[in-house]
Parts: sequence; structure tokens; C-alpha cells
Amino acid sequence: MLDLIREAMAANQAEAATYSQGVRIWMAVMSIAILSSVIFAPWKAGARWILAATLVNILGLILIKAFFPAFSRTMIGTSVHLIFWTPVLWMIWRPSAATRRISDFEGHSGLIYRVWLLAASAIMATSLVLDARTAIGWAL
Repeated sequence: MLDLIREAMAANQAEAATYSQGVRIWMAVMSIAILSSVIFAPWKAGARWILAATLVNILGLILIKAFFPAFSRTMIGTSVHLIFWTPVLWMIWRPSAATRRISDFEGHSGLIYRVWLLAASAIMATSLVLDARTAIGWAL
């Protein structure tokens, strides 16, 4: 099993290395913004949602590639993003969570968290638009 996982990780890295420089820069920006959720996760629900989505994304990329090696990293990543990131953004920004967000945004640390959450959410939303465009292209 560990060999399958190692092979899947190597295959995902090899495919990512073939992406254009612009895509690799975008992936680096996403990684930094989204993985920085660990800073806020102990105290903020929105950060925990983003961290959970990130862990599901990483596990999805590895495990799906391990069991279905013919699937491309792009196909796996696009599908996992669309399936899991959409509900995560809804859970963070749903109207019924407004009271919690307001209290999370209070104070100096709340301002830093608010800036981070808005940036991370915007990056995730942008990625979802790009992923949707990719998925629509597959369907046509």
C-alpha cells in the first residue's frame, strides 16, 4: 500500500511539473493561502473548514491516483475541488454563520483573520470558477 501511495505522489508531482509556469505559480499561491489555515484553525471555524477541505484535497489526489492511476492530476484535483470546496465555502459564508463570523472578526487578531479568510475564500472561489470551466470543457 505504501508503494502505491509513493507512486501516486510521484506521479502527481511529475504531472504538476509539466504545468505552465502560470499554473504552478497559481498552485503555490493557493497552497500558501489555504495551508496557512493551520494558524487560525485552533480558534476559528472557518479556518477549520478550509483546513479540512485541504486535507481532503491532498488525500483525494493521492488515494484516487493510487487506485486509479489512469486519472490525471488535473481531473482528480478539479473533481475534488468542485465536490468538496463548494460546500466548504457555503459552510463558511452561509447566512446562518454571520453571527459567528462577526465575533470571529473582532479585535486585532480578528482583523488579521478576516483578511486571511477573505483572501483564502477568494482564492478558493477563483479556483472553483477555473475548475468549473475545465469540467465544462470536458463535457463539451
